[in-house]
Amino acid sequence: MDKERLVRDIYHKGVILCKPDTPLQEVVRVMTDTEIHAVMVSEREGKPPVGVVSHTDAIAHYEEDLTTIRAYDVMTTDVISISEDANVGEAAKKLLESNIHRLLVVSEEGKPLGILSTTDIIREMRGARWVWYLD
Repeated sequence: MDKERLVRDIYHKGVILCKPDTPLQEVVRVMTDTEIHAVMVSEREGKPPVGVVSHTDAIAHYEEDLTTIRAYDVMTTDVISISEDANVGEAAKKLLESNIHRLLVVSEEGKPLGILSTTDIIREMRGARWVWYLD
């Protein structure tokens, strides 16, 4: 494992956004269809997110009518970000200290570029593919 690896080397490029008034039913469909675990909430593309809707935020409303709930009703408003130039160790520390599972990756200008998740860091920790060794 290279301790000097940068966030830019391992994060998922691109950010899926929805508007604050998007019905939760649509947010859930997007999460399912794209196999992602969070959708950023923004007034429009290129603007900083005002929140994030995660799987956890959505499942809290499992038995409710998802067409009547909006992204702004359930989103977490504290979007924690990290520069793509940060090292992966710094990102891991930020995730742990914040008790979250993903960080918004931003450019020097603060433009959203993608998402770094705990899974991305675990994959980085894995290194080369493993094999079973038999005695």
